[in-house]
Amino acid sequence: MKKEKIVMIILLIAIWQFSAVIVSNDILIPYPKDVLFLLGNLFADSTFYLSVVLTVVRVFKGFFLSMLIALIPVTLSDYSDKFRYFFQPLQTILKTIPNVSYMIIALIWLGSEGAISAVSFMILFPIFFNSFMNAIDLQNQHLKDVERLYPENFFTKTVKKTLPLLANEMLYTGKTCAALGLKVGVMAEILGQVKSGIGKQLYLSKMNLDTTSLFAWTVVIILLSLCFDQLFNILIACRKREEEQCKR
Repeated sequence: MKKEKIVMIILLIAIWQFSAVIVSNDILIPYPKDVLFLLGNLFADSTFYLSVVLTVVRVFKGFFLSMLIALIPVTLSDYSDKFRYFFQPLQTILKTIPNVSYMIIALIWLGSEGAISAVSFMILFPIFFNSFMNAIDLQNQHLKDVERLYPENFFTKTVKKTLPLLANEMLYTGKTCAALGLKVGVMAEILGQVKSGIGKQLYLSKMNLDTTSLFAWTVVIILLSLCFDQLFNILIACRKREEEQCKR
């Protein structure tokens, strides 16, 4: 970790500690040491792991579904401009619908337990879709000219050109969507009042005015987001090494 990041973390904790001392009310701002102590107790509790696993599974079901389904219109659009024009209204609509509308609709249609993955899907699908479409639009003009001279069938073009072209975009967009999906998924769990999950724990903390627990679970969400980031950083690094080996 770079020195600047360490300094910033220390500074934030110092501000947190100073604010807790000034306010002197753990319902408003708990002390960092109390949050850290509670966090240690959470790691020793089996309920903690069940809540984390359930939330992560719900979120990543929507994550992978949104990425895979977004590939369908994009590969079709890359194959033929007719499909591109066909999907343009969908692209416009998805950009304008508020995220909260997705949440409410999913909760009405699917109930609290089934809505989490659906909400993650509906929030993340437009991001994947627009990102993939932009990657297709920004492809090398020389490559487009070659395609016009030597057209290929849909399967060959998808496997040999479209998917490899989108491979990097999947990783970079996936890195952004993983953290966003976690935040959206937890928010949907709170709204849907699921039986178990991180959102349920945050809801209980709020009902009990247990701000220390609220901060501890917030730290858990931050740690999970950092883990997702690190995972995608590793995948991106592996992808770059593969590309360098191919160039040699």
